Amino acid sequence: MTDLVKSSETTAATAGPRPPAAKDPDAPVQDRDTLMKWLPFISTPILLVVLIGSWQFAVSVIGVSEFILPAPLDVWRSLIDLLSGGAVWRDIWITLYEVLVGFLFALIVGTAVGAVLGRVIWLERAVQPALVALQVVPKVAFIPIFVIWFGFGTTSKIIMAGILAFFPIMLNVMLGVRSVDRGHRDVMRGLGASKWATFKSLELPSTLPYIFAGAEVGIVFAVIGAIVGEYLGGSEGLGHLVVRSLNALDAPQLFAVIVLLALMGSLLYAAVTLTKRLMIPWHDSVAGVSP
Repeated sequence: MTDLVKSSETTAATAGPRPPAAKDPDAPVQDRDTLMKWLPFISTPILLVVLIGSWQFAVSVIGVSEFILPAPLDVWRSLIDLLSGGAVWRDIWITLYEVLVGFLFALIVGTAVGAVLGRVIWLERAVQPALVALQVVPKVAFIPIFVIWFGFGTTSKIIMAGILAFFPIMLNVMLGVRSVDRGHRDVMRGLGASKWATFKSLELPSTLPYIFAGAEVGIVFAVIGAIVGEYLGGSEGLGHLVVRSLNALDAPQLFAVIVLLALMGSLLYAAVTLTKRLMIPWHDSVAGVSP
């Protein structure tokens, strides 16, 4: 027994140290994916600090007039005063209502029109000149017409928001429908799949990323459309509050309203992006691609 123990110790001593465990080749990729996931939460506060610091430097050191660029603290106080009052919440709700209704209208109609034009090539060729003409015309030119037709209420702003959001959604859906691989569709048909099965298993998953890509652009355009409509032909909403602040030469309040608009647009864009992550978590635009 003693000779067996000595023999095992001699073997362990002559064998030398064990080789180090092999490194996981996927570890750097996982670390990079984690960094990319948290990068917006790290970079956004840094950019805000740099922006506010540069803003305060321009006011305090360079001496920019407060009528042109109010101090960040004055804008913050004006923002608190606005939110503490009850009138601004009604303006926020009106603008939000116009944006959401116009965006939903554009999403439904744009998806339907884009799907039809993507499948029917001759129809797309026939209506292409009219679509191009409507796209290149400045949408601001339609606002007086909409005011004449629908008045100064929310209807004209909803239509304006819907028109601006319609074209990016429609174009992306049309591109998504045409991106479906014809060979995959032929395989589905060869396997005896019905049209519904082909749509559910092939066409819809292939088109959904394009729909959300158009929706991300469309929600931003919907906010722009509603604000421009309120600015030029409205009597309520945040766009009209911008006009009132400008007429009163109240620069801090004007900047405070701009901050509210930025927050609203960012939250709506984040809501669309979150919906995309929940609906298509398998797509490269959500999961990321590792070269």
